[in-house]
Amino acid sequence: MKIAMIEDDSTISFAVERYLKRYDMEIKVFENLSVAEGIDFRDVELILVDVNLPDGSGFDYLKWLRNFSTIPVIMLTVKDEDEYVLKGFEGGADDYITKPFSLPVLKARIDNVLRRNKDREDISFGDLCLSLKSKTAKLYDDNLDLNKHEFDLLVLLLENKNRNVLRERIIDEIWGYDLYEVNDNTLTVTMKRLRHKLKDYGNHIKTIRGIGYMWENGHEK
Repeated sequence: MKIAMIEDDSTISFAVERYLKRYDMEIKVFENLSVAEGIDFRDVELILVDVNLPDGSGFDYLKWLRNFSTIPVIMLTVKDEDEYVLKGFEGGADDYITKPFSLPVLKARIDNVLRRNKDREDISFGDLCLSLKSKTAKLYDDNLDLNKHEFDLLVLLLENKNRNVLRERIIDEIWGYDLYEVNDNTLTVTMKRLRHKLKDYGNHIKTIRGIGYMWENGHEK
């Protein structure tokens, strides 16, 4: 297993590299964001990234990365205030660990993140296919251009076919840590975009007025 670590503190990176080597984890260390441009995302399974780097912010790196990749990311930082933890999760981090940290705990967090990503299976409904690993969707073998919230919303509906999913639950599960930024119209607008992108499959999404939404099986295409 190969892991990329973006960390400018050589003491920390050396300790992590040496410890995880016992578990057949190969750590490639990048001391700053400029050097990290050389990461081959096809060759690593997880990224550890420090929040405070000499040439930029780990948060900005995560935001850039999430534009095209769903590779698991664990943030490392000395800042444990809620605003920083929330910012990490809002940006798409899979976990957030504050320094100093225990190496066995870091190993357990890595195992947990990788297990969560590995255990999830793909979902299909007629000609609609979702890859939960790559977070991509296809309809009639054509790629659907779904953003993170649209994709997660579609997954939630398909995992609860023929069951009413309450608006409150949807907002909590899809937006989670950004909850305080979600207004009353956010879900409605996101659902409208999702229906449009799903073309005729959007008709499977039924509005339960004032309550929530349901993916109704009907007849699979």
